[in-house]
Amino acid sequence: MTAPTLAMERTALAWRRTGLSAAACAMLFVHAAATQGSTAILPLAAAAVSLLLTCLGWARGRALDHGRIPPGHRPVATTTVAITLVALIALGSVLLDG
Repeated sequence: MTAPTLAMERTALAWRRTGLSAAACAMLFVHAAATQGSTAILPLAAAAVSLLLTCLGWARGRALDHGRIPPGHRPVATTTVAITLVALIALGSVLLDG
């Protein structure tokens, strides 16, 4: 465990912003699913991925707040894959909807 630095604090805040943004996107996807009716599977899938991203951002920000620096680039790679997946699901939903 290392002492928190300003760089770690900024990074923790960035992860919190990522988590909050993903939570907002999840709420929008849930709203879209509620209004679409029978074709709601794609927005619900995007909401689930967004919620997982929210959990990842919260956990990563909390770890950095406590001065823990988990080794590896796995969280960044996971975030990249999740955001790409949400974008593809959103694109597919728009194209299928019309």
